Amino acid sequence: MYKFLLLFALPLFAHSLNGKLVSGPMLASLEMREARVWVQTDQPATVRIAYTEASDRANQRWSLPVESNPSLGNTVTAVLTGIEPGKNYHYSVELNGELLAPSYEFTSPDFYHDRTPPPDFRIAVGGAHYQIEEGFEPPYQILGGGYEIFESIAAAEPALMLWLGNTAHLRKSDWASKSGYLKRFSHARSTPQLGPLLASIPHYATWGEADYGAPYAGANYSYRQFAELSFNAFWPRPVEVAALDGIVTRFRHADVDFFMLDTRSYRNDSPTSDQTSQILGHQQIEWLRQELVRSTATFKVIVAGAPILNPAKSRSNLSYAEREHTRLLQMLRSENIAGLFFISGGKYYGELTRLVHASSYNLHDLTVGPLTANPRDNEDELNFFRMPGTSTFDRHFALIDFTGPEESRSITMRIMNSEGSELWTRELTASQLQPPE
Repeated sequence: MYKFLLLFALPLFAHSLNGKLVSGPMLASLEMREARVWVQTDQPATVRIAYTEASDRANQRWSLPVESNPSLGNTVTAVLTGIEPGKNYHYSVELNGELLAPSYEFTSPDFYHDRTPPPDFRIAVGGAHYQIEEGFEPPYQILGGGYEIFESIAAAEPALMLWLGNTAHLRKSDWASKSGYLKRFSHARSTPQLGPLLASIPHYATWGEADYGAPYAGANYSYRQFAELSFNAFWPRPVEVAALDGIVTRFRHADVDFFMLDTRSYRNDSPTSDQTSQILGHQQIEWLRQELVRSTATFKVIVAGAPILNPAKSRSNLSYAEREHTRLLQMLRSENIAGLFFISGGKYYGELTRLVHASSYNLHDLTVGPLTANPRDNEDELNFFRMPGTSTFDRHFALIDFTGPEESRSITMRIMNSEGSELWTRELTASQLQPPE
């Protein structure tokens, strides 16, 4: 497990004479040979990242200078290319020539392949984030809170964090302008308790309805470009898939491949008589198929901003596009893919769904509910496949541990409340996720 820590107990948002940091830094991705650091400034500024290997502090390196983009909320991502596997690094932000405090630390992933067993590691998973803003809230209602949950996540020392969508919670005032989108994303990112967590571990995100715009908006949404530009400005992807529209991406950590799906860019859930509903689209499903077939990972984790296995006919579930959903599940079975595990968002409650299959292994979908948005119940959906004892109606996050010797790896899921106390736990072994020979 990687160790990340703040090196100095100084304010997170340091000030410069010629501008200041509004949010960040955020470790946007971390690979064996490269790291990316995201920041947001209050005005256009030149940003560099200074970084040194812990064992060679005298040899300071710099990312190439990049300009924060005023058309994208003065956000910018710097790339650290001089990274080597299994090394500990310190990094700091330079803004307009001034090196800011505090400094941070990360350890690049080990190059373990064909050398040692895969390392154990832990990830954190979170759902909807709602940051209150005076003047934009309904009267006599408080729709967000419990921001100390981010401190609980940081205390658990995960190696990385997955965000399952609805991280901005757009208001109707935001939908009709790019500046509205950017202001909403910026306000959500400014949560004080979130800052240290962003700086200390890499973060990977997909989007949900409240990041996109109007309810059930999809491929033909008029403001889709605003949504996509804003999301990408605040959640840089580890890789852009050239053949696909939208925000689909993937990454690997140790012996786990993560595939982050896009449930908005291909969505058409109001088809005509000569069309069928779709949420993922043929192109995205075919991309997923080919990536899964090529994957050599022990576990293949498919992440989406909507439940993948929940059978209830709700427009917020993939099963609403019935034919497409059936084709997706048939594809996963026919390709005999081992190690499948699903993680989904888009709901304001949590649960674990198990799809039993007579001739292959059972599929599991961990739906993680809200981080800081208000939780709701699940009485309006009849999920026959919900595992008893896993319904969660508190604000919560998930910790998932991938552990064990190479021949006997396992997934341990733990659902934690805002204070970091365990609500329930379940375990799956790699041997349980094997298709019949």
